[in-house]
Amino acid sequence: MDKVKLGVIGLGLAWERLHAPALARLGDKFEIVAVCDLNETKATEVAVFLGLHHSAACSDYRRLLARPDIEAAVCLVPIEENFQVAQAAILAGKHVITEKPLAATPAEGELLIELKNSHRIQMMVAENIRYEEENTLIKSLISDKTIGDVVYFIDNHIVEFAQQAKTGGFAQTDWRQHPGFAGGVLLDSGVHHIARMRYFFGEVKTIAAAGRPSHENFSPYSCVNALLAFGDNITGHYSFFVEGQETQAPLVGLRIFGSQGQIYLEGRGCGFVNLSCKGSHTAIPYTPSQGYFHEYQNFHAALRLGQEITSTPEKALGDLETIFSLMDAITTEQALTLPRKKIATQVFFPSGAPANSY
Repeated sequence: MDKVKLGVIGLGLAWERLHAPALARLGDKFEIVAVCDLNETKATEVAVFLGLHHSAACSDYRRLLARPDIEAAVCLVPIEENFQVAQAAILAGKHVITEKPLAATPAEGELLIELKNSHRIQMMVAENIRYEEENTLIKSLISDKTIGDVVYFIDNHIVEFAQQAKTGGFAQTDWRQHPGFAGGVLLDSGVHHIARMRYFFGEVKTIAAAGRPSHENFSPYSCVNALLAFGDNITGHYSFFVEGQETQAPLVGLRIFGSQGQIYLEGRGCGFVNLSCKGSHTAIPYTPSQGYFHEYQNFHAALRLGQEITSTPEKALGDLETIFSLMDAITTEQALTLPRKKIATQVFFPSGAPANSY
């Protein structure tokens, strides 16, 4: 089976820590033929490391997209640049993987979906939440009604963003510390949380939320608390504290309560999903941090075998709209009812320069 030939735009932390390791395991399915970064020296170094000629590196993504040997573009740029780079890739006739969120605003997200439909290309949003093994496991437990009917949940997230910036985390990037998009870390990280809730429970019906204002550039709020209602009479509490530390073990984490049992996930990397049901307790093992590997497998199968993409731009637009509705609920101090939308599956029809650093 022919390899999918990729061009990578943006060689920052997402490339180094998430995408590159996954692609290194999938050499039988993908071939990287060109790379791009505003730092051309870095692009050249990556090209040479990958065994490419230095001419396969550039600092202008338009030059990369003009190459006829590239079948798909991997767009790993700051959030405020997602739209322009993905748009250029689609107009160049390339299939696209773009990092989450789909765009900086719902309006931009809608335009990208219109473009990908009119140009008949495949597009995946790299929302690893929908591919991580712990989440697919929990999703199956919910679908199989292992804990009966889901009644409510608690989804608690605590990070110390400023400390992460000092210790080499993703927060160290300038565009995250001084975001050029609404919501700051609430959009950048919170969209993951929303994506997971929607993956488990479906569409959000109503949101009521409050936020503690922050004077930091990276977030308009230091802490957000929200009550969300989903279909099937599922309600839950979501909290995101971006200036705090979790010092008490065990963590609150994610708790899902059903009519016949409970699911508990302490944290993404803990390695076990805890299931309490019918008087017994089971710790179900999983392998952490496999989301990017599985999403690239899905993307290859979509291009070569016609498999449906799990993380479509349509689903990602729903995540984006929901996080913006949450921010609106905080601002207006009113509970919001979200519009009901039919989320279409992506259909593929087979056919014969920014200021910030990536």
